[in-house]
Amino acid sequence: MTTTTTQNRLLPRSYMPEEDKVGMTQNAIYLCESADAKKAGDEEASWAWLALAKLPESASYILKEMCGEEFLKAKGFNI
Repeated sequence: MTTTTTQNRLLPRSYMPEEDKVGMTQNAIYLCESADAKKAGDEEASWAWLALAKLPESASYILKEMCGEEFLKAKGFNI
């Protein structure tokens, strides 16, 4: 079985234990999954999880300034 998001995207590889997700919002899970993927050295999964998260406008702006809009689009961000 393949898990998808509400946007019908396939979810990236998970690095977070299921028991750690209990009580967390979906957005918090996406952010923690991104951090855990980064710690595991999986840059692609880290960016993919971050692209699923709803980021504050200020964080989106900083990412866009630092990485560029085309890079973020290529990573799956809705810019």
